[in-house]
Amino acid sequence: MNPDEKEPLPADGILEAVGDEVPVAEGPVCRACGTPLVDGQDWCLECGTAVTPPRRIPGLRAVGLAGALTLVLAGGAVAAAYAALNDEQPAPQTKVKTVAAAAPPTTTTTAPPVTDTTPVTPVTPAPVTPVTPVTPVTPVTPVTPVTPTTTTTPTTTTTTTTTTPKPVDTSIVLAAGAGSLYDPLVRATASGDPQRAIDGNPATSWFVTTPADGDMKVGYLIDLGEAMTVKKLSLLTKTPGFSFQVLAATGADPPQAFDDPAWTDIGGAGSVDATPVAGQPPAIAPATGDKAGDEALALKLDAKGKKYEQIMLWFTVPPTAGPTVRLTEVKLFG
Repeated sequence: MNPDEKEPLPADGILEAVGDEVPVAEGPVCRACGTPLVDGQDWCLECGTAVTPPRRIPGLRAVGLAGALTLVLAGGAVAAAYAALNDEQPAPQTKVKTVAAAAPPTTTTTAPPVTDTTPVTPVTPAPVTPVTPVTPVTPVTPVTPVTPTTTTTPTTTTTTTTTTPKPVDTSIVLAAGAGSLYDPLVRATASGDPQRAIDGNPATSWFVTTPADGDMKVGYLIDLGEAMTVKKLSLLTKTPGFSFQVLAATGADPPQAFDDPAWTDIGGAGSVDATPVAGQPPAIAPATGDKAGDEALALKLDAKGKKYEQIMLWFTVPPTAGPTVRLTEVKLFG
């Protein structure tokens, strides 16, 4: 058989199987012609076919996503174009710069002297018209004065009554230690500090207690320090119902006995700050204006115009509650 002639194919067109002696290629081969390939080879050197396998055709999901993105981008572009067409551009601002123009220099022009050649015409004075004399005024006949009528106004006499103000009693200032207990009969069984009755403090008081056997016969003595006019006595007490006399003496020392003629009776009050017992008139009448229960007494004194230095309150009838007299405050007025 001629080597240039090809061996005819079998009747069914299928080549016979290759024998075991044909070598089998190891490693990657070209998918087109079967030529063995080396690692990292990108193209077949025999047929030129690319070694990289073909890419997958994108699916419907990828195609839909790309279409949606395209529509979104197209819509944004249309909106931007519409906004750009409808947006009015702001009017350009024109700045005006005012430049002060320099005034042109003032040119002084000297006018040429004017020569007046017109002859001067003399002015003729106008004649003066004489003034007509004024007619004298006829004097006015004086009017006869009217005699005024005299009217007599009755005189009204107003009587003014002058009210003389009542004299104000002056409080006599008592020195410290001016008060003391007067007890020539030694009747007092108990007694307090006499200064408390003249200290000006109504929260303090002086008291004296005697036996309950009749009249008290004890007194409270005030030394004025000098002879003075005494017009009134006032006192505060919390032991109503007692009676007392006001005795006065002129000496620097008080008389030694309560019944000494040196004492002068200048006043007194019975049932002090209390209502007298019915059917038993007190030995000494109550003072005028003495109101029961007000714990106060104002007594006018009759010194007959004399001045005294010693003033004593001589207690006779004891208070209603018992033989203790308590004086909260005693004051003398001149």
